[in-house]
Amino acid sequence: MGPFVRSKNSTNKMMMHLLIALIPIVIFSIYKNGYIPYSNGYISFIEIFDPIIKIFIGALTSFLIESIYALIFRKKNYIKNSYAFFPGLFLALILPLNVPIYVLVVASIVASVSKLVCGGFGKNIFNPALIGYLFIVLVFSSVLTTNNYFNAYELDTISKPTPLTNASMISGIGNYEQLVKPYGNLFDFFLGSIPGSLAETSAFFCIVAFIYLTATGTIKWRIPLVYVTTVFLITFGIGRLLGQGIYYPLFHLFSGGLMFGAVFMATDPVTSAVTPVGQILQGFLLGIITVVFRFIGVEGVAYSILIINAVVFLLDKIGMRSRFNFIRSLIWFVFVWLIIIGVTIGVALTRKTQDNKDPNFEIIDKTMRDNITVYTVTQKGYGGKIEAIVKIENDRIISIEITSHRETANRYQLIIDSNYITQLINNQDNLDNVDTISSATVTSTALKNMLENVMKDYK
Repeated sequence: MGPFVRSKNSTNKMMMHLLIALIPIVIFSIYKNGYIPYSNGYISFIEIFDPIIKIFIGALTSFLIESIYALIFRKKNYIKNSYAFFPGLFLALILPLNVPIYVLVVASIVASVSKLVCGGFGKNIFNPALIGYLFIVLVFSSVLTTNNYFNAYELDTISKPTPLTNASMISGIGNYEQLVKPYGNLFDFFLGSIPGSLAETSAFFCIVAFIYLTATGTIKWRIPLVYVTTVFLITFGIGRLLGQGIYYPLFHLFSGGLMFGAVFMATDPVTSAVTPVGQILQGFLLGIITVVFRFIGVEGVAYSILIINAVVFLLDKIGMRSRFNFIRSLIWFVFVWLIIIGVTIGVALTRKTQDNKDPNFEIIDKTMRDNITVYTVTQKGYGGKIEAIVKIENDRIISIEITSHRETANRYQLIIDSNYITQLINNQDNLDNVDTISSATVTSTALKNMLENVMKDYK
């Protein structure tokens, strides 16, 4: 807390309010990822409580790391005031649903160590949980597959990857049928009955938490309000410029970890701005960076928060200089709004040119040999570009040969074992009849898109 922030809340009360706000989110995650799969016969009764077990393990790991630190360096009252369990708790909530326990433990260790390196609670520059998350993304990227975000029931009933991954694989910006309908409707997005991590799917319960935490003076309400509003305005502008309705910005608000990150991560009292002007600027910048990352195919909430953590001191410097003279900060607000307008128009123009062309598809070579047309093409998969040779004879695809790929061995083996390529060839007149492969959803979707793109060019 900054020296000029006055609050009746003690830190202990604030942390207690934070835990209370998380309770409905955790209960909903147990219902969604435990009770629903159990009631449909996909998991055992004991497995209903997997979310609680992971939360406990994450929190316990962080607590033990800081306890060992306090023991070694003989800091008697450190644990009492360090809130040591929070980094692991938050990691359990934001990491993929089915992430292995050892990955959660490693992430929690890294998060706690990053906090201790800076001197402990109140001195860390970056959000510890997000440091742990970033480490896992960099080191265990092959483990964080899109299917790890699906519970057992969703794996069997949803044939698309996670909503934002699905959006990144669509040419242009997509439409309602492509973005929303595979997962139900917008109410399903709002309530949270879509694939995702334990805490990030329910916009409704995140809004409830925001109201409670704001009413109790626990969080800096300007940051999440401006953050979410900025994402809404930019995506609304993009959608309007490209002929989409109000569903489009709502899809972005209710997808990924935006709402949870805005309420619980961006408002961290240690790593966020403390001046009103600084908080507003922080919200604007978080929204801009998140949208930019999303349109280059990456969920940008975690990255945007970490980036802004590094420049919070500059935002507060601007805020302090304009505390008694708002005009001093006006130029920064004008600058931010110019960026917002520029990003909106820039993304709209870029995506408009992609409406009839898949940006993830590329034709490397196309030749005619007798009556056979041979394509050498690439399509973006989960790990990178999948290169293939596709042969067409008498207007029919007769063979597909994968020449190189960067998919994990396990994921690609699922494609081979299920004879997925043969299924695509046999159903090339109606590829919608071919279901994607569980645990290889992105890879199988990419192969399906590859065939569609080849036939579109051929015709």
